[in-house]
Amino acid sequence: MAIATLNTAFDLKELFEQVHGYKPAKIAGLPDTIQPAELPQIGANARKTTNLYGQALYGAADTLGYEVFCPVTIEVDGVDYVFPYTVVGIRRAKTIVEEFMTELDGDINEIVGNRPYEITIKGFLIGINNQFPDDQIKMLNDVFVYNKPVRLKSAYTDIFLHDSDYVLIKDMQLPEKPKVIGVRDFTLAMKSDTIFTLYVD
Repeated sequence: MAIATLNTAFDLKELFEQVHGYKPAKIAGLPDTIQPAELPQIGANARKTTNLYGQALYGAADTLGYEVFCPVTIEVDGVDYVFPYTVVGIRRAKTIVEEFMTELDGDINEIVGNRPYEITIKGFLIGINNQFPDDQIKMLNDVFVYNKPVRLKSAYTDIFLHDSDYVLIKDMQLPEKPKVIGVRDFTLAMKSDTIFTLYVD
């Protein structure tokens, strides 16, 4: 059986075989293949341009004139620093208190709460015409040395930080790039920062 999406047909049996090592048996009532004439025609305007909260998925054109998907913007004191060539990873854990039961199998688990989001941003700083991107490196360092919470703006992270997009930048890395002039890769490690109001009687 094949499935069609965006005018492209995928053979599900072949995909299944790639993952599991064998093709599944024929399923009664389902055709083995789909003829090109049966493929649904999806218009070019079907592309999704915003996330579920209305945040734009695409940013301004990059230095080569291409549209950028999910650029990252870090706001520091009202100034936006844009990092277009990035990928974002998100991790979060729960705080669980475990109590072991004497002479019984298992234990009692109490979920105390959720830990902050741990966010990793990896990207590239690319100089125009393969020139050294010292201005972008300084921009990255200015963001890092600002020792207060900053706002993280991205259509991806907005899904998780929709209620509060403030983060603390914990770590910055720019690894060695021998024999490379115009490109520097970097990593920023962050954690979400929630502002609590403490009332004292």
